[in-house]
Amino acid sequence: MNWGWLYNVNTFAVLGSLLILGSSIIYVTQPTTIFTYQQASDLSTRIKEETISVLVNEKQILEWKLKLYEEDMMSMTTLLEVTQHLNTALVDKIELLGQVTAKRSGQFQTNQSIQQLQKQKEMLEANATIHRDFFHDASRFLYNTSYPGVENYTRYIVTLRGMLPLDGIEPIKPEFGAVINDVLSFKYPITVPFCRDVETNGTGPLVFIAVNSAPGNFHKREVIRQTWVTRLKADCEQGLLNLAGFAFVVGRTDNNETQIKIENESKTFDDIIQIDMFDFYRNLSVKVAGLFNWLYRNCRQTDFLLKVDDDVYVNVRNVAHFVTQFQYQSNYTIFGISPGIFYPQRAGKWALTYEEWPWSQYPDYFLGPAVLLPAHTILPLLAAFQVTPMSPFDDLYYTGMCREKAGIKIRYSVNATSVFVMGLPHPPTPCYVRRHISFLIPDENQLKLWHNATDDFYNNRTQCIVDGSNGTNITIDHIQPSQFYFTEPKI
Repeated sequence: MNWGWLYNVNTFAVLGSLLILGSSIIYVTQPTTIFTYQQASDLSTRIKEETISVLVNEKQILEWKLKLYEEDMMSMTTLLEVTQHLNTALVDKIELLGQVTAKRSGQFQTNQSIQQLQKQKEMLEANATIHRDFFHDASRFLYNTSYPGVENYTRYIVTLRGMLPLDGIEPIKPEFGAVINDVLSFKYPITVPFCRDVETNGTGPLVFIAVNSAPGNFHKREVIRQTWVTRLKADCEQGLLNLAGFAFVVGRTDNNETQIKIENESKTFDDIIQIDMFDFYRNLSVKVAGLFNWLYRNCRQTDFLLKVDDDVYVNVRNVAHFVTQFQYQSNYTIFGISPGIFYPQRAGKWALTYEEWPWSQYPDYFLGPAVLLPAHTILPLLAAFQVTPMSPFDDLYYTGMCREKAGIKIRYSVNATSVFVMGLPHPPTPCYVRRHISFLIPDENQLKLWHNATDDFYNNRTQCIVDGSNGTNITIDHIQPSQFYFTEPKI
């Protein structure tokens, strides 16, 4: 897979295309043999035609760029600062074009068409300089302003990174805009059976569970198979949960020994989806896009997706309770917990520089280790991935900006129940187990401890006892479905 789409050329910059055209001109003007007079004359004509073509193409692109500049000034004054990056590239391009033109003019007679185009180019250059100076003066108004919405985020990052629309890629939703990320051509060196091949015993909603895992996390995956996946299989056999599929999702590794171990692991357990992308922390948004593309291609009949990390313990019984409760009321909504902090950090593991994120706040999004999504949100989110520049933090990216782009609502857990929880009591209590769908447990020994506590509760070896309204204790029946509560963020 060609990953150049991640670092494409600027939407408004054309330096790359000029370099390609320029290099081809230089090549053909350096003969490696002796030409006849007629051959030299033919070559001269061809060179002049190519030079004219280059200038015409450059003029059209410059005019298009300046038109977009003017639209930007009218609609978004505070974001004009970003074009200081693009104008640096533009000045370099103009200088290069001048060098190429001068070299050609020294070898061949420049005709009238080239002279006219050169004058038009100089006028465009003057206009670009005016824009550049204006944008530079406006730059101080952007930093530490409020988050301006996904459309302005996209325009800013497209300019900053230098991204052009990708040719030949069909947009999932054309109304979302130009495609800048190729998220439909992922390859999967290792995969699991398509969801249509899964036999289901339950009668409730279909659920696909995807566990995000690093390639080398073999021990974590094994502990998960020995703990909550055993309960997952048992509940599915009893018809308590209708499973569309289960998989650990990993990326590519350059370590041959690790790759061989992953292949053997897949042969043994048949529960690995490997995406052909480099698997590292700040590339997780790409990994999410690869997962959603796989689901879109291979698992369209599922009703819900539970996406969790491999340091999360899943209370499978509560997954069944949740999807039963919300199968008819999801209303184009995804479910999770609030991160609590909606402003960018400037130092540490989760830092974003002012250049990457100049604003003082984040959009509404979920804490990433566990998120529940109705399946009908997968396609619009994938469409949003096509047109929204990637962020290094996947939770902010797909539950924040892309969710906003797709017009999907977000609902946070409330009232002592949650999709995901951290800060666990020790030892585990039955009532705590009963109230939550998943738990952050980075230590494998603690994960086994919580699995045992969960297993004890649902097998009625321990009881959840609460205070009643009349002062007497009430024992909650272990088979009574848990109810989950959510609220939408305040606007």
